[in-house]
Amino acid sequence: MAANYRYWCGECSYRTPWLTESRGAATQARHYARRHARTVPGGRVEVRAKRTEGGGCVWLVAVLFLVLLLASTCRQEARSAPAPEPCGTCAVR
Repeated sequence: MAANYRYWCGECSYRTPWLTESRGAATQARHYARRHARTVPGGRVEVRAKRTEGGGCVWLVAVLFLVLLLASTCRQEARSAPAPEPCGTCAVR
């Protein structure tokens, strides 16, 4: 099971390590029984954020960069082509 819950005491600075939800609640209840005997358990629960696979946008940016690089390369080659020579049969002056 994943240890994704950390319980914080509402009375002091105590916090449990990352545990499962049931073990974290039990650990916090034991803490309250030992340190804050006449107090109802309170505080807050911290839930660890799920780790996502990064790089989704990086792939998109990389593909766009390659497309732009290819487009600029093709455009540069078209610009550098020599002008056609007029032939002797044409009426171009």
